[in-house]
Amino acid sequence: MVTSNAIRRTFHIKVGEQTATCFLIDIDDQQYLVTAKHIVSGFTHEGTISIAHDRQWKNLPTKLVGHAPGEADISVLALPYRIAGADLSLPPDAKGLTVGQEVYFLGYPFGLFGEMGKENNNYPLPFVKRGVVSCFEHNNHDLHRVFLDGHNNPGFSGGPVVFQPPGATNFQVAAVISGYRYENLPVFHGEEALPLITRHNTGIVFTYGIGYATALVRENPIGPK
Repeated sequence: MVTSNAIRRTFHIKVGEQTATCFLIDIDDQQYLVTAKHIVSGFTHEGTISIAHDRQWKNLPTKLVGHAPGEADISVLALPYRIAGADLSLPPDAKGLTVGQEVYFLGYPFGLFGEMGKENNNYPLPFVKRGVVSCFEHNNHDLHRVFLDGHNNPGFSGGPVVFQPPGATNFQVAAVISGYRYENLPVFHGEEALPLITRHNTGIVFTYGIGYATALVRENPIGPK
């Protein structure tokens, strides 16, 4: 069972015409919004996102904390005010994550969502999917990329990958969903190969370590207290 600190800190957002997922973390009593860089790559200093609330898209101005370097698909934004209480903290910490461990990822595939009404402060309820840590890479002694065995869908980009360290009761976030590996397969009509291909989801999910987000915050701590 995924605990409420993960569910109630995962939000449905829209940037332009593209919908995606984001989540909130707190560092040094300041709150930050984390999502995939490819969703907000056009943001330089400021930008507006729309967040789903009470069955409406509500515009929120944001300030760019930073984009992760290189291929790391993570960006951090600062909102003008907090939108979640500190009592539901989602610790950004991948320590204890191991190969073969079961994890969960949250988001809004294809713009789909559930509802809990006031129990979730009238925010939509994210989908929860399960995966296994297949492999990971380190970069400069920190977690760079985590490969999951799972089934990702469009719309999960920017969502949190959460897990329970040994002995813990709540979940913490280890990585951010980026995308998935697909394979181009030929299309057949009977035995005849057509001049067409289809993209097959291989079940390999690409994510990037949450350490990129915490590093961006340390460099530019502008989140609301």
